[in-house]
Amino acid sequence: MLARGAAPRDDTILIFAPTGRDPELIARMLAGLQLTPRALPSIGELCAEIGSGAGIVILAEEALTPESALRLVETIEAQPSWSDIPVLLLTTAVAIARTSQPVLEALRQRANVTLLERPVHPLTLISAVQSALRARRRQYDVRDYLADRQRSEERVRQAQKMDAVGKLAGGVAHEVNNMMTAVIGFADYALKQLPADHPVRPDIEEVIKAGTRAAAVTQQLLAFSRRQPHQPSLLSLQEVIPELSKLLERLLGAEHELRLEVPRDLPPVLADRNQLEQVLVNLALNARDAMEPGGRLVIAGSIVEIDDGTPPSSVVEIRTGRYVRIQVTDTGQGMSPEAREHAFEPFYTTKPLGQGTGLGLSTVYGIIKQSGGYVWIDSRLGEGTTITVDLPAVSEALPAPAERAPGPSRGRETVLVVEDEPLVRRLARRALEEHGYTVLEAADGREAIAELASGEHPIGLVLSDLVMPRMSGRELGQEIARRYPGLPVLFMSGYTGEDVRSRGLLEGSAPFVQKPFTADALARRVRTMLDGNPAGDAAALTGSC
Repeated sequence: MLARGAAPRDDTILIFAPTGRDPELIARMLAGLQLTPRALPSIGELCAEIGSGAGIVILAEEALTPESALRLVETIEAQPSWSDIPVLLLTTAVAIARTSQPVLEALRQRANVTLLERPVHPLTLISAVQSALRARRRQYDVRDYLADRQRSEERVRQAQKMDAVGKLAGGVAHEVNNMMTAVIGFADYALKQLPADHPVRPDIEEVIKAGTRAAAVTQQLLAFSRRQPHQPSLLSLQEVIPELSKLLERLLGAEHELRLEVPRDLPPVLADRNQLEQVLVNLALNARDAMEPGGRLVIAGSIVEIDDGTPPSSVVEIRTGRYVRIQVTDTGQGMSPEAREHAFEPFYTTKPLGQGTGLGLSTVYGIIKQSGGYVWIDSRLGEGTTITVDLPAVSEALPAPAERAPGPSRGRETVLVVEDEPLVRRLARRALEEHGYTVLEAADGREAIAELASGEHPIGLVLSDLVMPRMSGRELGQEIARRYPGLPVLFMSGYTGEDVRSRGLLEGSAPFVQKPFTADALARRVRTMLDGNPAGDAAALTGSC
């Protein structure tokens, strides 16, 4: 059977006519057409050549016996679905009339046969050969089209699968962020109230450490789903990578060698530095676990120009443009085809239980895709692994980053906190009260509307969760805008700002703060919004509609 991707030998004409001078005469007629006639002495060799990419077959009727015809038909029927090799059968008028002849009839019904009546005029034979070769080339065009479509469909399926898992990861991250907001926040409050020698302090510190580790896993999930907070800046890889080398050497250990091959003339890239460093750390850790003592990890940088004629990879399709390429190559044990196929899926790992979360490469995938780049793996068992990352090269400089905001000023306004999770609601209340605000609580949007309508308290701002039962934060915001125009609403969620908009939870550029947050960060954002609404106190709600 012709292997997928094999090039057809279009000029090869297989001739099976073991008696007479037909092979010699046919070869002489075709010699001037730059074709390659091959006379074969046995049906076995003919069947073997059919699977090697031949153009057509010329067959003499007298060469067929019931056994050889059966073998030929079986070979032809074993071709791929796109292949139907043309057979030119040299026969006589008497044989054509004997349509009941079993051998000839079986071949005509089950193969792509064209009958040529002897004696065959040279022009007739040449015309038939050329027509058959054109048909054969169209078959190979169909093969290539089907192969391209299969690759495209596979890329689409993979993208859909990664997107679906990414949405699931974002949902998990939302719930974890909700819980970690309460766990870390209240544990920190408790720790601040204890003296340095209190016996409970170590226990609370362990709670905070565990919560921080859980939050780190959440960030990895968000990175995989491409919903991690992304703060890009103009980065010079010839500075970032060497500055990270000391950390990478410690991670690899003394038994492994780290080699950097980063030229000085690399153009800058636009990426989040923390995330890019996380990519390199994750790749170094994976390489370390795959290598025996004495292994070597090489991080190399280069500039590549991708154009329409440059196939950069067999597994990803890269847009044309100029890229900075980072290749991380190890001398480890390599990866099986199955491991390569699933490597970027979250929680997939080949490591023993308890030695890996399976989030390392999925995090790499999410960060690079979020940065507008591409990543793929080249690896074989026993031959090490190379992971290639392409990031778009940029030439424009970004404006200087803004100066760090000062600590939040104390407030005196009343804030209505709307949150269905009691722990988060109480934490937000405490954070705002410590900064001078009066805080009211509501468990969902309907309670918030009732509180606003009561007119018992002049409310200067509403802090509302987005995902709540009965009435969502978005619906609450729309109702407030209709009833009380001018009242500022600050939304919060365990999802990121990008994710809440992609999920339709929030419209446009509505103010938003992501969980988990610190008390200072929340108070600063509330203060900023209130200062941006100078009439907030004077126009505080009285409850009238």
